[in-house]
Amino acid sequence: MEITTEVLELRPYLFKIAYSMLGEVEEAEDIVQDVYEKWLAAENVRTPKAYMARMTVNKSIKRLNELKVFRETYTGTWLPEPYISFEVTATEIPTIEYGLLFLLEKLNPVERAVFILRESFSEDYSYIAALTGLSTDNCRQTLHRSYEKLGRNPQTKVNPANYHNLVEAYLQSVLNQDRSSLEQILRHDIELYSDGGGKRSTAIKPLFGLEKVQKFLFGVIQLLREQIDEYEYRPAFVNGVPALLILRKADKELDSIQYFEWENNAMARLLLVRNPDKLKIRAAL
Repeated sequence: MEITTEVLELRPYLFKIAYSMLGEVEEAEDIVQDVYEKWLAAENVRTPKAYMARMTVNKSIKRLNELKVFRETYTGTWLPEPYISFEVTATEIPTIEYGLLFLLEKLNPVERAVFILRESFSEDYSYIAALTGLSTDNCRQTLHRSYEKLGRNPQTKVNPANYHNLVEAYLQSVLNQDRSSLEQILRHDIELYSDGGGKRSTAIKPLFGLEKVQKFLFGVIQLLREQIDEYEYRPAFVNGVPALLILRKADKELDSIQYFEWENNAMARLLLVRNPDKLKIRAAL
């Protein structure tokens, strides 16, 4: 089959499916590239979108099963690769929020595919059934089961304007070691997950509760304050949602990202990524 304009325009859609399935940018790009190569050998395809999306879903499910062992033996907590940028471009940024991408690790590959296609792309159940090989009723049941596993109700889209102020208030509280202010920002049952990949130091196990998380954050900031001339803080976007970057001033190398999930203006979960393999900025400074 020819690669027409219609087929080329499907690339962002296919990438978003693969990235949401795998949580890794390069893995997703490899899947999409392979799909386009297979397209060249295809014949008599009437609906390119469904055909290529089905290939993307099937290849992603297969690859996710292959990656399972690696992630289970990973040093510390495995977090998805964040899609980091300094501006939000609707056609480029993944549709799925980073915090939800992390939670999707609780689902098996088929559940994950159904959840993503329905909740991130609002696809019809008949379309999802055609892509996954399930019946429409099974798709509905699978989605319901996924929500039970995630312990999460359908979420409304975040208003980025509100997040900027919350992130700034958090940063000032931590930098000033202001425990009183920080206690007003963090929920008492806050969760912190961090990923150094065995290449940079961080908390190996998840931290739960205000006291433990606060102690960890002040410890990290104290180390950075001792080397204050070497680091700078920058606002950015992770999967389209405002987050915080810590960079080395000398070479602009990204040391870490902090991604926040808020509930009623209080931080409920903090995801900290320091694994250098996952810290690639997708838009220029």
